[in-house]
Amino acid sequence: MIDRNVIKIQAVGLSCLLIFFISFHANAQKKRLSCVGNSITAGYGLTNPSQDSYPSQLSRLLGSTSWTVGNYGSSGRTMLKGGGYSYWDDSQYASALNSTPNTVVIGLGTNDSKNWLWDWLGQSEFKTDYKLMVQSFQSLSTKPDIWIFLLVPGEKSDWGIFNSYIGKVNVKIKEIALEMGLGLIDQHSVFAGHWPGWFQTDSVHPTVEGAYNIALNVQDMLLRTKPEVTYSNGIITSPDGIDYQWYINGIAVSSANGGIQREMAVTQLGTYKVSIRLASTSETRIVSKEYNVSALDGIDTKTVNNNIKVYPNPVSDTLYIDLENMPVSMNYSISDLSGAVALSGRIEKGNRTINIGKLPSGTFLLSIDNGCIKFIKK
Repeated sequence: MIDRNVIKIQAVGLSCLLIFFISFHANAQKKRLSCVGNSITAGYGLTNPSQDSYPSQLSRLLGSTSWTVGNYGSSGRTMLKGGGYSYWDDSQYASALNSTPNTVVIGLGTNDSKNWLWDWLGQSEFKTDYKLMVQSFQSLSTKPDIWIFLLVPGEKSDWGIFNSYIGKVNVKIKEIALEMGLGLIDQHSVFAGHWPGWFQTDSVHPTVEGAYNIALNVQDMLLRTKPEVTYSNGIITSPDGIDYQWYINGIAVSSANGGIQREMAVTQLGTYKVSIRLASTSETRIVSKEYNVSALDGIDTKTVNNNIKVYPNPVSDTLYIDLENMPVSMNYSISDLSGAVALSGRIEKGNRTINIGKLPSGTFLLSIDNGCIKFIKK
């Protein structure tokens, strides 16, 4: 005989299990954002920080169905390891690392700007410690997207906080963003036009309205679609912006190699991305999606001789050849991407130059012996 009570219990159990898995799946789909910072992140001085701190207001702006926002702010903490009251030593740092974030926003540096601390330690060690913290989050298994702040203004002499020193810290933070390829949110320029309205009476900590505007700036960047670069005929191109910084395999490309131009010649395989400054009135920058160049426009990379180097590239008139173990002389040919030979001849060991001034602008292949290398004629 069937026990109806058993059937009911089993049905209830299955329903609970189903609800559990639906809930678990929904939570797993949420993006997890961890806000790392000092008292400005924690919400110091606000009547109700759990509701009015910038991470709390950001959570409402982003929507709790799509995002989980964690506030890991700790008042008074510095980025500097040796400052005496370091965020590195705080339990909030450990909690942030354990929060399995998809995105991290770092807002540290105001306490490092204290004039005595900056003059003693900050200007020499701040960047090193900041980069190490970024790397500690980058090494997480979740590989979070990392954004960093330019600090809001501040002025309170009895705390040793001066806006002139905050400016010095912001210079270093901008350098970090450019060197490491991080998204940068310029909170300073936005707040500079709202002094003292968005600040509490201490002239350092934001009001509820100020915290809302920090949250609004973060929301704006987090919800933007990351720009995509394009690659064609040996040139990788950024979407339009005010200025640019390119990276190959995470390493910033020097200006001498075209790293700060909108278009850059691709002369090696690897992963490319670009940091784009969005407006002339702000230092805010967004980093593009990565683009993997696995072949140089269809050329069989096995035929590329890695011992051949040419410079400058792009080049205007004279192409210099750097070839390891070069014999007395060698034949060369220069062809366009269709395979048509545009120039040929011999290069001598004592004069490793080729005059290409008569070539039209474009992408060409220099072939020497059994290898070739691509270059751009300006």
